[in-house]
Amino acid sequence: MSIKSLQLRHIRSFLAVAKCRSFVDAAQHLGVSQPALSQTIGHFEAVLGVKLFTRTTRHVDLTDQGRRLLAKSSALESELNSYLRELEAIRDGVSATLRIGYLIGTGVEIMPEAIRRFEERFPKVTVELAEFDFNRPDCGLKGGEVDCAIVRPPIGVEDVEINDLFEEGRVVCLPDHHPLAVHETLTLAQIKDLPVVAAPGGGVWRDYWLASDLLHNETLNVVVEAATLDSELQAVATRKGISITADSTAKFYARPGVIFRPLVDTSNCTVAIGYRKAGNGRIAEFVRIAKEVSAELCPLPDRG
Repeated sequence: MSIKSLQLRHIRSFLAVAKCRSFVDAAQHLGVSQPALSQTIGHFEAVLGVKLFTRTTRHVDLTDQGRRLLAKSSALESELNSYLRELEAIRDGVSATLRIGYLIGTGVEIMPEAIRRFEERFPKVTVELAEFDFNRPDCGLKGGEVDCAIVRPPIGVEDVEINDLFEEGRVVCLPDHHPLAVHETLTLAQIKDLPVVAAPGGGVWRDYWLASDLLHNETLNVVVEAATLDSELQAVATRKGISITADSTAKFYARPGVIFRPLVDTSNCTVAIGYRKAGNGRIAEFVRIAKEVSAELCPLPDRG
């Protein structure tokens, strides 16, 4: 067998047994099974053509060749640990900043806690936040302006990973004292002929919030375009039209002049995190934390 077949695991296994003087304790230290450790040491000895340990039922000791190898292996372990620390420093230097985009008014329930946990676990990483209005529902993902983003699908960008975080209902925003305010809930049939405030431009995101997929051959009458929640709610409050929005808008952005009613014949909208896999090395950690926080604070419904 060739010396070239040896790997770092052989050195680590040898060092663990040499230090513990026990295959049982060394296996526990390495997090492997005892048979696997014995096989690794056996292969190491077979390649070298010498015995490294003498074994009895109660004791493990080094042979002369084992003691000679231990001196060299210990120095190698120190160099390896130093090398691994340098790799971590390089990785942290490359990923020293995490750019997180978010759609205005989105993820309010989870963002503060998710960012707090991330910064607590990775204090050397600087978090930069970028807010995007309704002109940019992709929140910088399309042009690579951010590493990841809290979005409301669909965003019309095909080459990004989208992980759902939580769901919430869609609601109708009405000016106060509107005739429909007497109803506890509303349907599309009740609002389809009313003037509507909508996001600027076109595309799948605007169509989603106009419930185009549910209205089939009908379209809502858009009279005003609004790029921000503030301008949307102001337009509704001044009786320019009504709007369809998320339930969190009613929870966190309620103001005088507007009221909200659940829109019962539409599906829940989704808050998600979008990212590209080949990006900043800290993206996966933030995605994991965002999912963790969402599961605690806003769990997805059980679909049975």
